[in-house]
Amino acid sequence: MIEHSRHVPLRGLSWDPDAAKEAIAEIATDALDNFDHDLFWPAHPLDGRQDGNSSIYFGAAGVIWGLEHLRRVGAIEADFDFQGYVPQLLAKTQAEMAAYEEYAVNGSLLFGDMGTALLAMRLAPSSTVAELVYTRAEANTRLPIRELMWGMPGSMLACLFMNQMTNEARWRSMFEVQAARLLADLQETADGPIWEQDLYRQHTKFLGPVHGYAGNMLPLLQGWDWLTEEQRSRIMDVIPRTLSQNAWRTEIGTSWRGKVGHDKPPALCQYCHGAPGMVATFAGSPFKQPELETLLEEGGQFTWVAGPLAKGSNLCHGTGGNGYAFLKLYQRTQHTMWLERARAFAMTAIAQCREARKEYGRGRYSLWTGDVGLAIYLWDCLTGLPRFPTVDVF
Repeated sequence: MIEHSRHVPLRGLSWDPDAAKEAIAEIATDALDNFDHDLFWPAHPLDGRQDGNSSIYFGAAGVIWGLEHLRRVGAIEADFDFQGYVPQLLAKTQAEMAAYEEYAVNGSLLFGDMGTALLAMRLAPSSTVAELVYTRAEANTRLPIRELMWGMPGSMLACLFMNQMTNEARWRSMFEVQAARLLADLQETADGPIWEQDLYRQHTKFLGPVHGYAGNMLPLLQGWDWLTEEQRSRIMDVIPRTLSQNAWRTEIGTSWRGKVGHDKPPALCQYCHGAPGMVATFAGSPFKQPELETLLEEGGQFTWVAGPLAKGSNLCHGTGGNGYAFLKLYQRTQHTMWLERARAFAMTAIAQCREARKEYGRGRYSLWTGDVGLAIYLWDCLTGLPRFPTVDVF
């Protein structure tokens, strides 16, 4: 089940908190030094995008949010102010979303202006920006996309974040409406309770945290206090069943395919598809059940045996993202083995980041696929408190 070409060996590097702090400062300095007032940041060849992308996932909004987050938590002390770029950033995101045509009206957390507006609420909060978030999030109530990147689960997370920022009752009201619809769309199937995604002109039953089942559960788990007792009982029932019925168990641990299917074992072991993302998501569940605990530990073991990812140090499909599975297991179990494994992945990820910067002659300026996401992971390894960017915290 492990495709060895997708993984690399762990480096023989002992955990060094000073090295982690140095790497965080290095990443932040590199990003600030390469900021362009008109284009923001250049695209990395591995991301296949034009220079100046503005999104949370690939672009400037994500990098700015990451730098602001690092400063807010005390990881860096750099002097910068991106507040004046908010209008330019919002306009650019709206222009980029228009090119997606069928998704132009979606309240997309990771690609659209809903996510960029959330950043704006951090930098320059206003009633106008809050209304934009509300309008985009509310539109998702009527759209068929049931996944986090483009659709309603992302807007439900936005409601949770906006409630923290504004304490307005309307965010809970919208969340409750969308939670009811999301759970109503959960279908009982031979593979357990599952959602079908209407995405990229295909109908697919994804499992992972970016496009699939885990991503749909994320806002429900994080908004647990806003759910009814009936909704909580249903979630506690369906999660162990779906994970168990779609698990690929082996002597080295357990993983999951990117989408429902039993014709061949999982090929990917990364945050977006496979064991790491499933573990990172469901280790945050506010309840415990024997089958769930076993699956989480087995998923963590599989992620450890598979090793760091050849794709690099990033969060979505890199070593840093896989490491969050260990941090989440440490938070859940308090077993220091998981923290030690997270930190071992961190040291390898630092080496990968530096080697890539040397190879390409530049950093990778994005949150989910680039260096600033790694910097946040390194900080979480230092503190032992995992908060996955734009999923656990905004």
